[in-house]
Amino acid sequence: MPQVTMELSDSIQVDESLLLNAVNQALDASGVFRLQDIKSRLYRPEHVLIGDGGCGQGFVYAKVAILPGRSDAIKAQLGASVLGALKFVLDEDNLGVQYGVEVIDLSEHYFKL
Repeated sequence: MPQVTMELSDSIQVDESLLLNAVNQALDASGVFRLQDIKSRLYRPEHVLIGDGGCGQGFVYAKVAILPGRSDAIKAQLGASVLGALKFVLDEDNLGVQYGVEVIDLSEHYFKL
C-alpha cells in the first residue's frame, strides 16, 4: 500500500515510466512500505487551465493515499520524498511547472484482497 495518483498537464514533457518509477523508489526508500505494495498511476487531464492560460505553464499533482494511523511526521516525510522525486525528474526541462503533493488517509471503508 500506498495508492499514488498523479495528474500532469499536457505541457509537461517527461518519460512517464521514469517518473512513475522515481516516485515508487522514493516511497520504497522511506522504509515505510514494501516496493511491491506501492501502486502508482499517471493521468493527463483532457481539459486544463492554469491562470490565464499563458504559455509555458504546467502542473504536476500527486496524491498519496495511505492506510490510517501514520503520524504527521511520517506523512510529511512521504510528501517531501515524493516532491523531491517529481522535481528531480521534471526540473531541468520543464520550467514554469507548479508542483503539489498531498498525503491522505484512506477511508476506514477501504478494502482489498
